[in-house]
Amino acid sequence: MKNLIAKVWDDFRSPEGVATMRFAIRLFLILLAYYLMKPVREELILDGGSAEIRSYALATQAALLLVMVPIYGHIIKHLHGDRLFHIVTIFLAANIGLFYLLGSSGMDIGVPFFIWLGIFSVVQISQFWTMVSDYHCVEKGKRLTSYIAIGGSLGAMIGSMVAKGLYLELGAYGLMLMAIGMLVVAVIIPGANVEMRKDVDEKVDDESLKHLLGGLKRVLDVPYLRWIAASVVLLNLINSTGEFVLADFVTAEKSGKEIGEFYSTFYLYVNIATLVLQAFVVRPLYQAIGVGGALISLAVINLSMYISVLAFPVLAWFAIVKMADNSIDYSVANTTKQILFLPLDRFTRYEGMLAVNTFFTRFGDLIQGGLIFLIVSVLALPTMVLVGTNIVLCLLWLFVTYNVSKRFKEWSKRSEEVK
Repeated sequence: MKNLIAKVWDDFRSPEGVATMRFAIRLFLILLAYYLMKPVREELILDGGSAEIRSYALATQAALLLVMVPIYGHIIKHLHGDRLFHIVTIFLAANIGLFYLLGSSGMDIGVPFFIWLGIFSVVQISQFWTMVSDYHCVEKGKRLTSYIAIGGSLGAMIGSMVAKGLYLELGAYGLMLMAIGMLVVAVIIPGANVEMRKDVDEKVDDESLKHLLGGLKRVLDVPYLRWIAASVVLLNLINSTGEFVLADFVTAEKSGKEIGEFYSTFYLYVNIATLVLQAFVVRPLYQAIGVGGALISLAVINLSMYISVLAFPVLAWFAIVKMADNSIDYSVANTTKQILFLPLDRFTRYEGMLAVNTFFTRFGDLIQGGLIFLIVSVLALPTMVLVGTNIVLCLLWLFVTYNVSKRFKEWSKRSEEVK
């Protein structure tokens, strides 16, 4: 334990460690704000609605991101680093203020807010990790990225605790105001020294930027990025399908503020587990089986959990499965995803991370919307059919993660040779 503490202290004494601490505080505040709003979106969309409406709202997010990715790709040609972070964060905080005013006036903002918060989560967090990637090589990323993610996990946990404790007292709109405050503080936190960036090559591939699809074209042109995108699509398809099943269980048993209270408790437990995994499991896992091995293990664990649901198809057990699923996703999966981009050159990394962390993250939700429509609305099959569907998807994901792992090793070796 003494050696571990000394090693962590050495990491944070360096200039990179100071920058890592600042990044961790920023991510702490971002996810604190996000988790203050998550129970809000569930109450607003599920109270008087259904899990099916929630599913279609997720699909709408992907359609909107298809338009946003090329626009964002043009923005990063002129802006990056702290300046980009400040502008995006202030803009999103202003959006929350607008929802507060509209909702307080009696307007129904359930579906629009649900769609917006999903876009907020991928855009805000994607541009944050893109900024961080400028300062980390592969080996440094394995060591320091987990520290930053711990800050995010802590913010998510505290956000869930605050939301659970104050939900009945402050209500949905009071939590929105608190979220605005967290984002404003995140903007005030100083950034890293620009001289610490791992490369300063500002050359831009104009062909990709001028293309209608922007970063999407970059992903389609680079085989390694295609495999990463496929993995992310499957991960989010499996996760969002599971979220639909959970929402269906919840709406069958609860209503009104009971839904908000359930999700407040649910997210609290998820984020406690996420923090524990991030602090004590992620880094040792990389040391034991590597980044690629960690990715493959995600598919194996998900497969096992959804098979267990076939034996125990009740809310109590499925809530536990989804807590485990989400906490592993938010810790091991999310940290691993960011590290996968580190061997790439700066602009391929920027465009690739942007497209994968935004559009392809929500493209799985778009597919899920079609899947839900087919199975639930058209074929009128029971919800448990979706659990079986997820088992099949986990097998496909296992194949994809193997290929991502193999190519990550190749790109990492190539990156080290360039140095």
